[in-house]
Amino acid sequence: MKITLIIPLRLTAETFEGELRLRRLAAVVPRDLFDILIADYGTSNACAKPLRLLEAGGVEVVRHPRPERLFSIGKVRDFGAAMARNPVIMFNDIDFYGSPAMYRAIHAEAMRRDMVRNRFDFFTAPILFLTETGTRRWFSDMADGLPFIKRFSPDWLDGQPDLIQSTAFGSSAIVVNRDHYLSLGGHAPGFSGHGAEDYDVLHRLSALAPKGPRPSSYFTDFRDNAVRYYCGFRAFFALYGLEPFQSGVHLVHLWHPRRREKGYFRPGPNFRLLRRLMRAFDMSGAMPLPIPDPRGRGVWLVYCRTGSDVALMRQLLPLSARYRILMRRRAPNSKALMTAAASMGADTVLIAPDVGGQVAIAGEADLAVYQFARHAGEGAYRLIRLAGSSAPGEGDLGGVTRDIRSERGALLFRYWIRFEGGPLGRLESGDRPLPLSLDSSVFSSFGGLDAPARVRSARVKPKKKSSWWVRLKRRLTGF
Repeated sequence: MKITLIIPLRLTAETFEGELRLRRLAAVVPRDLFDILIADYGTSNACAKPLRLLEAGGVEVVRHPRPERLFSIGKVRDFGAAMARNPVIMFNDIDFYGSPAMYRAIHAEAMRRDMVRNRFDFFTAPILFLTETGTRRWFSDMADGLPFIKRFSPDWLDGQPDLIQSTAFGSSAIVVNRDHYLSLGGHAPGFSGHGAEDYDVLHRLSALAPKGPRPSSYFTDFRDNAVRYYCGFRAFFALYGLEPFQSGVHLVHLWHPRRREKGYFRPGPNFRLLRRLMRAFDMSGAMPLPIPDPRGRGVWLVYCRTGSDVALMRQLLPLSARYRILMRRRAPNSKALMTAAASMGADTVLIAPDVGGQVAIAGEADLAVYQFARHAGEGAYRLIRLAGSSAPGEGDLGGVTRDIRSERGALLFRYWIRFEGGPLGRLESGDRPLPLSLDSSVFSSFGGLDAPARVRSARVKPKKKSSWWVRLKRRLTGF
């Protein structure tokens, strides 16, 4: 089983060593275990030669059809995920790098977790942000066949300030089940440029598969990736990289001058948005709508009445190539249904269980119509075909769902233990990973059993605000 390695980028004349770093990545990533997919977000023809050369060498390049002026890395990651063909994906920025052995260790970790079957499991590859000296040392050690990391412990990493600026254990190099990622909607569309967009994804992924208890001051950003105090969301997300790090999983971030694109770094507005999104998800399960699969099973028109209906459909919608949700109290008559389906070119209609009234279908052969109905047993649903010819061998359709709720009882996610949809497809969610106890070695750097007691008392220093004129210009122009 291969993993799709997604490289999101936009090459410009200012991209530091863009062609060189792409060629290096293509050379070191084991092609028997990974398919490389470059997700391009608006590279101009004048700068596209490196991409054309890689395409000629067998690397897949997909180009976003409507790139915006400002490069937004979350949007291009989502585009790459939609275009990927393998059941497990990994995000790898152009500046992330590793040896072939490191990528093989990442693949082995995904296989050990059986992430094709177990949708909820995920991990992050820890990223060592190298200094300019550290980058030279890295390539020197690799050329000499020497290990760059002499001891796989946070203590050793912290003791190398001349080589390593910092280590992000909860990094954006996320390894995740593709269908699960699509069902969560990927990155929230409100993020632009770069900053905080990956924390929003990690918040939702980790809430559905917690590695341990949430730390104190969870919603506080201490702006520190160190793993000494179990405080704030960065410490919680670090757990998803600390565990694979103990097995040798990691990558490095090669040094480069700070990117000079106007408006690319947007920490202020993006982190403010992050806090709102994190709390909204915890309170009500609010998140982006699922991402459809461009190679999915047709165009779907979906009738829902409640948020519970939308939650029921969330895992199913990525099975479609395109979909549209209409919120209606009662089922449409045959004419209204056909008109709505024709307006978007739908070939399939799904009607959620809370939609009231009888569904009257005139029996049009070109449109398959299904209705969900509650069945005997908690969380059980039948899928009833109301129109369209039955598929060969089609039997009982439907399945059983389970809910994941917050500590306050809010519905965060409704998943199908198993779903049989005939022509619509099938899915299984597998096993949710169990949380680790505080005596696990993953918590050792935080103090083990004493981790919750090591409360961070220092206040976060507020960042100095830009002038009102600069803030107004950014709000109006995005730059």
